[in-house]
Amino acid sequence: MQAILSVNGNKAMNFLLQTVFEKEFDFLPVSDVFHGMHIIRNEKNISALIVDVDFQPQQTWELVQHIKSSKLYEVPVIVLATENSDSLQQKTYEYEVDEIFFKPFNPVDLISAVKNLVSAEVLS
Repeated sequence: MQAILSVNGNKAMNFLLQTVFEKEFDFLPVSDVFHGMHIIRNEKNISALIVDVDFQPQQTWELVQHIKSSKLYEVPVIVLATENSDSLQQKTYEYEVDEIFFKPFNPVDLISAVKNLVSAEVLS
């Protein structure tokens, strides 16, 4: 089964995401960037990465930059954020983030976006 990795320090958000994704994906929630990187390096079936840039913003953006710039990982990245800013838009463009969702978001839209990204990765 394909897996979704969520790097999010908010336990309530990880619980919501797990509820949304657990029927169709293995859902791997972690609360910090260090554990997220460890899983990405060791698990070969990660189909998508969901990161909350409001939690540990500097480390989270460094993780996104590493994943998107490295040829070792072909993992779509979905960013969750509280507010839309020029800085956020610049980083999502610069790091080639695949999708961005602003809180509060519709979980149905998120799962649909993840499914589309995962199926596109399978086709390429």
